[in-house]
Amino acid sequence: MGRSAHCCGSDTADTLEVMSQTTILLWILALFILEVNHLKWIWWEYWTCRTCTVVHKDCSCGQTSRWVMYL
Repeated sequence: MGRSAHCCGSDTADTLEVMSQTTILLWILALFILEVNHLKWIWWEYWTCRTCTVVHKDCSCGQTSRWVMYL
């Protein structure tokens, strides 16, 4: 059969560290903010303006709210 695929780490490598609820909440908030910024980037780079059918970052018709990207 061969050798087992066991990691040669410390004995605590397969245990989970206890995290406080505050730490978990901060991680959730940080990941939420990261995802919102990712979606804004997708909207800015790839979606087109309804009025002039140009990508939002290149739109000059005034319908694209550029201030949204700075939030």
